[in-house]
Amino acid sequence: MADKKNGYADRILKGEESIGFLSPKTQAMIRIVSLTAMILLSSSLAGQRVDWKKIQAAHPDKLLLDGERRPVPVLLLGAFHFGYPNLDGHKTDSAKYIDVKSPVRQKEMEELAAVIMRFKPTRIYVEANDGNWIDSLYDAYRSGNYKLGRNEIFQLGFRVAGLSDHKKVYSVDTWPFSSEFESRYPWIDSLWSHNTPVDSVRDQYWAAKYKRWYDAGDGQELKMTLLENFLNMAEPATLQRMHGHYLASGFSTAEEVNGNGQQGPDALSIWWYNRNLRIFNNILRTKPGPEDRILVLFGNGHMPILRHCFYSSPEFRVVELKTLLKK
Repeated sequence: MADKKNGYADRILKGEESIGFLSPKTQAMIRIVSLTAMILLSSSLAGQRVDWKKIQAAHPDKLLLDGERRPVPVLLLGAFHFGYPNLDGHKTDSAKYIDVKSPVRQKEMEELAAVIMRFKPTRIYVEANDGNWIDSLYDAYRSGNYKLGRNEIFQLGFRVAGLSDHKKVYSVDTWPFSSEFESRYPWIDSLWSHNTPVDSVRDQYWAAKYKRWYDAGDGQELKMTLLENFLNMAEPATLQRMHGHYLASGFSTAEEVNGNGQQGPDALSIWWYNRNLRIFNNILRTKPGPEDRILVLFGNGHMPILRHCFYSSPEFRVVELKTLLKK
């Protein structure tokens, strides 16, 4: 590195206009040296050749998937809640509800179900934790004694399961660690009260931005068919930014007198992350085999973490909804 205290070096560093005080011969030499250095640098960069065949040969699945266990195909179907229970942070204005039982939407529902049927699911997993209740309703539906309710579990889950002649629909929702053990461990409740933000202005900014996005989305959904809605919800950008709300507003907490500043991450991990990991585990507990093709139907907010689980595990191969469309 040149010494910035050296006046001569300073003139050289400033460029072509600063070498006018030198003799023409010296100036020519400097230009030749500079040009040579540029050529050598360009040649060096061009010489960084990559043998992509070596990288492809190192793909982990060449070893992980070379045995007798084949990955189970899975279709992850993120939904908005058809019945609008408004139990989430964002509350949809009733004027923007999609009436899934209207004749137009019912026709769209049949078209959406027809696309899903191309996946040929052998098992369907839904966002319910009362398995006995779901089993009784599905049995009644199969026998013609239950008219499908508004909930997506019924409109899509039961509909596709019936078309597939399934004997059962799997209920795999669950409570998170924070809910199950808050009475046993009082410190859990303190995580929700000790949450001084690092930057409240930042939190308010992103909360307002997300509200604007959610409100705009409610209006856009009305203009889309059900198939278009489900394709939009499955877009990577939609899923990533949905999950980003948990991280950009209220996640970062400052250190307090009686805390270590980690209440935000701790609360999120034993609540939202834990619930979805438990859902994934409940699916594993049903032991889907290589002959199965499983459909997971949950609220779209669950999909970022569930997709991470299914994409990461060598036991599964994720099939995207858009690949089922006819070209």
